[in-house]
Amino acid sequence: MHPRTLALAGAAIPTADDGQPILVPTRVSGSDALGKLFEYTVEVKTPDALNFFSDVGANVDLDALVGTEATISIEITGIGTFTAGMPGNTGAGNIGAGTREITGLVDAARIVREQGRSVVYELVLRPWLHLATLNRDCRLFQGLNVVEITEAVLQAYAGSFELRLAGPGLKGGYPKRDVQRQHFESDFDFLQRLWAEWGIWWWFEHSGGHHRLVLADTLGAFHRHGAAYEVIRYLAPGGERIDEEHIDAFSVTSTLTGGKVTNVDFDYMAPRMGQQMLPFSGNETNPRDTANALQEVYQWGDFAQPQAGWQGLNGERNDAGAEAAHLARVSLEALRCEGLRARGHGNIRGLETGRTFALTGYAQDKANREYVVIACALNMSEVAVEAGAAQMFSCESDFEVQPADSYFRLPQSTSKPRTHGPEYAVVVGPAGHDVWTDAQHRVKCQFPWDRQGRFDENSGIWIRVAMPWQGSQMGASFVPRIGTEVLVDHINGDPDLPIIVGCPANGGNRPAWMLPGNQTVSGLRSRSFDGGGQANHLAFDDTKGELQAQLASDHGTSILSLGFIRRLAGNKGRQDARGTGFELRTDLWGVLRAARGLLVSTQARASAQNHAKDLGETVARLTQARDLQQSMAALAQQHGAQQHDADQSDVARSLKTQNDAIRGNGAADGRDFPEFAAPHLLLASPAGIEMTTAGSTHIASDENLALTTGGHVGVAAGKSFVASISNLFSVFVHKLGIMLIAASGKVRIEAQDDRIELIAKKTLELISTTDWIELKAKHGIRLNGGGTELEISPQGLLGFTNGQHHVHAATHSTDGPQAKGGGFPAAPQSLPGQLEVLRRYASGSPVGGSDFKVTDSLGAVHRGTLDANGRAVVSGLQPGAVNVAFGKDPHDPWVIGSFQRPAAWQPADLFEHTA
Repeated sequence: MHPRTLALAGAAIPTADDGQPILVPTRVSGSDALGKLFEYTVEVKTPDALNFFSDVGANVDLDALVGTEATISIEITGIGTFTAGMPGNTGAGNIGAGTREITGLVDAARIVREQGRSVVYELVLRPWLHLATLNRDCRLFQGLNVVEITEAVLQAYAGSFELRLAGPGLKGGYPKRDVQRQHFESDFDFLQRLWAEWGIWWWFEHSGGHHRLVLADTLGAFHRHGAAYEVIRYLAPGGERIDEEHIDAFSVTSTLTGGKVTNVDFDYMAPRMGQQMLPFSGNETNPRDTANALQEVYQWGDFAQPQAGWQGLNGERNDAGAEAAHLARVSLEALRCEGLRARGHGNIRGLETGRTFALTGYAQDKANREYVVIACALNMSEVAVEAGAAQMFSCESDFEVQPADSYFRLPQSTSKPRTHGPEYAVVVGPAGHDVWTDAQHRVKCQFPWDRQGRFDENSGIWIRVAMPWQGSQMGASFVPRIGTEVLVDHINGDPDLPIIVGCPANGGNRPAWMLPGNQTVSGLRSRSFDGGGQANHLAFDDTKGELQAQLASDHGTSILSLGFIRRLAGNKGRQDARGTGFELRTDLWGVLRAARGLLVSTQARASAQNHAKDLGETVARLTQARDLQQSMAALAQQHGAQQHDADQSDVARSLKTQNDAIRGNGAADGRDFPEFAAPHLLLASPAGIEMTTAGSTHIASDENLALTTGGHVGVAAGKSFVASISNLFSVFVHKLGIMLIAASGKVRIEAQDDRIELIAKKTLELISTTDWIELKAKHGIRLNGGGTELEISPQGLLGFTNGQHHVHAATHSTDGPQAKGGGFPAAPQSLPGQLEVLRRYASGSPVGGSDFKVTDSLGAVHRGTLDANGRAVVSGLQPGAVNVAFGKDPHDPWVIGSFQRPAAWQPADLFEHTA
């Protein structure tokens, strides 16, 4: 038997009865590289002696081998030959001798062939991290950095790993990420792209029958080879023969690379909305010392962190500038490190990836330097097992290196997986809540694939809700409620950038109106919180011939319906028809308020033509009415029923001013419409205006009340017609006279402070059909007709005439003097009025010391000052409405009592009382 260089060990490697392994390695070949999974194929065979007495060698259980750890050991003889008598260690031999191990999991085991009396097998060794390529997963990592994510993923595997990390260029280590999603990819692909993004590289080291993953981000993580390979000599083929492993081929290559990387991103928490804002980007510039080395790579980055993780807006904002610069630096170094590489070949059996050596003996001086091995391949054959066999030992190695003082970065070649359309999610939040949102109009969502979520506020991630139009404090705003299914798309297909684009109905969440019965109804419908059944809706019913638009609230059944009016009842939708046109109704209170005027009209405008407040016919009728007022006033004044240019003329002038304000000004050319010049309320109809109430009707006007009709004015009262007038009562009839008739009861006309005149152009008749006519006067009665006068007074009965005095009587008699009293009623007195003036703050405390002015119905002005209780009494006012105006509040405006709460009544600086 020849001495052997290769040995195989492992807990699952079968052994013979004497404990010796029955699989002996004869060849090993494979490769290893930074950032790549190594793979070695080991050829083993059974010793031929076994076949003489057993078939064990041909029946190795392959399944028992697969998945177990095995180690191939390679003997390292070291360098140098012992020379006796040399000083110190200069004559030492086999320096650095030892054993190199390659340990891995048996990924595949197969029978290859029979060879003589032996059976040949092949075992494929791969690292334990290879297991991470065999799965697929989808999950969320929130609030973790790349190292913490690495530890969370790798804890599922039994393999060991070592962290040689310093986080160079990052203050405080690697930053935490809001959300990092593993999107239906293997654990290996997920970690590989994160490591490459953040500048972490890795390889495997082997010792003690095991292998461990080494993660590094600094050049200090690379360790030197042992003494045998600390310095490796280059010797060209055909050169002198040396007794040590050496390099016989070495080629250095300088390559043109990019010299600048710029990463750009978008952060919706601090968006760039204009040219004046700085770009949200980071860059790194470091060209190699070659010509044309400053080519820029402009790429989309991933450094914006909009606080979308589990902490939401309570989390800390990231240092986007520093992180953008670091990511750009890593990307540039990944390009730049490929600029100077070397490839070589030799018979070096112990060369390992991730270790350094110094080259010596190369023709180019600059090439004789320290290198780090970034990849190597080994092809090694053992001496044949059988004595006298032809197979001899051989070892060939190919490798790739780069200068040990240059940063290495993994090539960023593992692409982040992209989504290919929206996916489903469910809005989640705390129990007992209908909505769970934040200031950015985001909601928490849990995806169906999320196996860690519990459908509560600690599940899922914060996702923005896209609206057809929203922003700048305007647009549509709908917050998806807890339990709602949403459709989530992703910006640029990036699974870390979700956005809600819609909310479909499903079996648990029905559409706004039941279908298909309401297939013609579209619109918006909300629902009350806390599971209430009430709702608000804006609905459009497009049923042919029955179009309707309806704005409704279930609170007080308050509804505005336009078009064909049909009741829409909750989720049931279309119910009974109720008419056509429009209806505004509520079971509560209603208010119509327009600060600049309001027109209510039944005057037709076909197909909504003309200006919205076009009221030509109305103004014409009002003008005609004002003309009638003016002309009738002139007639009344002509006939002495009114004062000249007063009374009803004042009313006519007021109506003209009012009509001018209603008519407005403007050209109605689409830019300057004629509008009310004052805030009038105008009711207009070509047919009629009717008012009715089961209670009382009150019409109040501070100025004039004008009633104008081209026909009759009919007044019918079930009880009394009562009028109280402060100044003048004047009635003028142009034709047909005046009729005042009391069917029962008496007629009383009384002038309590002046005279009564009854004037008739023709006969004046006073008739009592069944009783007396009594004429009474305190001083006397004069009857004058045709120049003859009869005077009845305390002086007696006197007659004056130029004509005859002829008396017809059956008898004549004269008695003694006798007076008879007239029985005159006492006239009541109109006494001046008295008014109590009070001024209070909204809190109820008095405004003492304030000045006031009271103007009575005849224009008389009374001034004064309120006492400490905010009170004053004003006497001597004429009956009628008065105007009270208060002066400036004399108190400090910061007095607490002056601004406790809003007043519930009319402001104190101007209101009216009646004396």
